[in-house]
Amino acid sequence: MKLKLEDILYRGLGSLDLTVEKLEEVISTLVKEGDLTRKQGEELVKKWQQRGDEKKDEIEKVIEKKLKDLGFSSSEDVENITSRVSAMEKEVDRLKEVCSENPED
Repeated sequence: MKLKLEDILYRGLGSLDLTVEKLEEVISTLVKEGDLTRKQGEELVKKWQQRGDEKKDEIEKVIEKKLKDLGFSSSEDVENITSRVSAMEKEVDRLKEVCSENPED
């Protein structure tokens, strides 16, 4: 399942890159033909990039929710668990040391 999700995400990002490249080509052509000024072209690219960023954020939120619904842990969850395990390991090591210093016969 993980490979399928990654594949879908990478394909989506790839098509987004192609869309941005195509948009830049079209705008560049319009500027060359005099239909847009260079400044207008730059503003249009910025506007579309901003919209893309907003949509990307929305998509990421939806994906995070779906992954959580499917039972996947977030990176924050994994970090918290890792920290707790590390703290427990330190405590176990400390207790081992205490026990070895004061063995009960």
